[in-house]
Order: sequence, then C-alpha cells, then structure tokens
Amino acid sequence: MLRELNVSIDISKGLPIERVIDETKKYQLCRLHETSYGAMISVENLYKENFDNYNALYIEMPFPISKRGLHLQPAGTYLRTFCKGNWNQIPNKYKEILSYAEKNGLILCDHAYEAGINELVIDNINDYITQIEIPVKSVIIGDSV
Repeated sequence: MLRELNVSIDISKGLPIERVIDETKKYQLCRLHETSYGAMISVENLYKENFDNYNALYIEMPFPISKRGLHLQPAGTYLRTFCKGNWNQIPNKYKEILSYAEKNGLILCDHAYEAGINELVIDNINDYITQIEIPVKSVIIGDSV
C-alpha cells in the first residue's frame, strides 16, 4: 500500500524529502531509512514524453490503513529497470523503456514508480541508482489497442 503525496516535483532538485519525513511521522512509520519512498509519473506522461511531469510522491505503508488518499500499487507483471547516475539520466531511460515495450509488444499501464535504492551509501550522485517499475500487459497479435 502506498501513501500518495500530491505535490509538485521538480526532478532537477530531487525528491522534496521534508514532505516524505512529515508523512512518515504522521503515519507513525519506522524511521525514514527503513521505509521505501519515491516518485510516480503517469504512463500517459511517458507516452507523451513529458518525463518531468511527475504526479505524486509515495511512501510505502508497512501496515494496512484505510484512509482517503491512499494508492494501491496494482498487482501484476512489471517491467523493472535501473538508472545509474543523476536524475537527469532518467528521461533517457524512459525512452529506452518505451522502445523496449514497443518492440516486445508490451503496453505500459498506470504509473511508473521510481525509488532510489542506494542513497544512504553513496558519496557521489553519479553512483545513485534509481529503480523504475511499470505495470505492463502483453499485446496479442490481432488485438486492437
């Protein structure tokens, strides 16, 4: 379960970590370094190549909560990749993902979920690794899209 944080995000400045910390405290979660958090961008924006038009931040909720504003990451098959380096590398990675999906008959769905996976152990932003996961469905030849 993910708590969607509706904020405007300027990717060049990274994630507004203060907002994530506030939400962590609000929901009485474990310390921030024990909680998964990241950004969401709609697949619609990816197909339009609006790679800097993020929709929301999220933090993973380790226990079920039934409150307004929660977003459930859909179950299913995901395309997962990693982007190493500064955040300005991410648009190129999305172009690679779109090309790969097209060549392999995959339709991207819902949102892309980005999460930094090594930020607590690096000294240089060029070593930063962003995990990107996007729900996909296969296209059967002859189906209309």
